[in-house]
Amino acid sequence: MKIKILAAVLAASLVSSAVLAQVREFRGPRPSIPAVGPVPADAAPGETKPDDPNNPNSGTSEAEVDVPRKPPVQLGPKHIRLHLLDGSVISGDLSVSEITVETSFGALIVPIDRIQSFTPGLDSYPKVLADIEGLIKNLGSDDYQTREQAHKDLAAKGMRIQKELERFASDENAEIKRHVGEILKELEEQNQEAEDLDEEASPDRPWIRLDTVVTSDFTVVGKVTPKQFEIASKYGPLTVQLADVQKGERESGARESLRRSVTVEGANIAQRSFKSTGVRVQAGDKITVRADGNVIMTPWGSNAATGPDGAPNYGWYVANQIPGGALVGRIGDKGQIFKIGRQSTFVAKGAGVLQLAIGIQPEYANEGYTYPGQYNVKLKIEPK
Repeated sequence: MKIKILAAVLAASLVSSAVLAQVREFRGPRPSIPAVGPVPADAAPGETKPDDPNNPNSGTSEAEVDVPRKPPVQLGPKHIRLHLLDGSVISGDLSVSEITVETSFGALIVPIDRIQSFTPGLDSYPKVLADIEGLIKNLGSDDYQTREQAHKDLAAKGMRIQKELERFASDENAEIKRHVGEILKELEEQNQEAEDLDEEASPDRPWIRLDTVVTSDFTVVGKVTPKQFEIASKYGPLTVQLADVQKGERESGARESLRRSVTVEGANIAQRSFKSTGVRVQAGDKITVRADGNVIMTPWGSNAATGPDGAPNYGWYVANQIPGGALVGRIGDKGQIFKIGRQSTFVAKGAGVLQLAIGIQPEYANEGYTYPGQYNVKLKIEPK
């Protein structure tokens, strides 16, 4: 009887040992704790390693695509595309082969085939300029309703009238000065909101008085002549006034931008595993990145969080350059790592797949710490 009991106890002990061994193997080694510093949270049982091929956040999980690149289109020496103030767009060959720009240094003759773009200034829009000046004058009216209506009408014109308003920011009339200051503040807020929302249409640039001509060699500011010209369009010859043109441009080829949204999880630590965007870029491509979201910095406590800009109080991924928790990027597996943060625009210096990750202070990157949360990233790539 005693022998049977001892055998049963021994068998139970062996089973328990086997179960414990399996549990340890399943959970993995317990993370070591630095002698000094915050204490890490235990990893969840069965947690997948960031570089595990079964982990959807690991490496090249996004299907790779190339940015669309159309072959250059050969245009005639007088071909141009005109964006008109009424919103219409026409293109064709101009009746003139050159324009004259009167500058403070004399007249400059510019061949049409050397122009990249031109933008008429306010002096080329006499009716528009008179309207703006009239509304600014109404800001100082003795009638309250007139002042308020002028305020609304000017604010509705957007950032394009910023420089004209700034001319009256210190006006002697107290009402004009007050309203102009308030409108300028409103316009800045609207501009910031448009950038944060990543709207398709870029915010309008402020008008200046003179016309701006961008050539393949330089930019010149002055008064463009002729003020009227003909354009041979597919609808037949059209007469166009400079006062009707918002912008003119010549293109040697079409540019197609590529947009993509990517989620960078807290597991995508730069020292462990970058997240592939799946977008292959070439040197010279312009890349715009906007990101939001947050990540819990558990080594500093469960209530510690940061956004894509990171924060120095969470240490440094790169000393005095990239703070802990910041969104970083690289092009290709061996590309130089750089900070992206909440928003960034840069030109690719090399070719490869754009990759993203979260920079963490080195001693807290590979010790079993977890970083719950994610950054939601929007990309826009414009080919060179």
